[in-house]
Amino acid sequence: MNYQEMSDEQIEFAVSDALGIPRGDKWCSDWAETGPIIEKHKISVIHFCMAEPQDGGCWMARPTYAYEHVKARSDNPLRAAMVVFLMMKGGE
Repeated sequence: MNYQEMSDEQIEFAVSDALGIPRGDKWCSDWAETGPIIEKHKISVIHFCMAEPQDGGCWMARPTYAYEHVKARSDNPLRAAMVVFLMMKGGE
């Protein structure tokens, strides 16, 4: 699945589905909702101040442990983290 082509709303629906909860949470825009997932799944979010447009965004997320091939970039740190969460859940 190519998460980079999905809208924020599609990402949010996929996260809710992966968690087995009703849709409606704002996983790509609400730190209070997304923070516990980032913490529980040990997802690192890193800012690159010298990112170029072709890099895919100035924020990169990746699992802190294992899943070495899993990473996502976005101009939105929460979106990058939720893409990594979905990748860790087996969507890619």
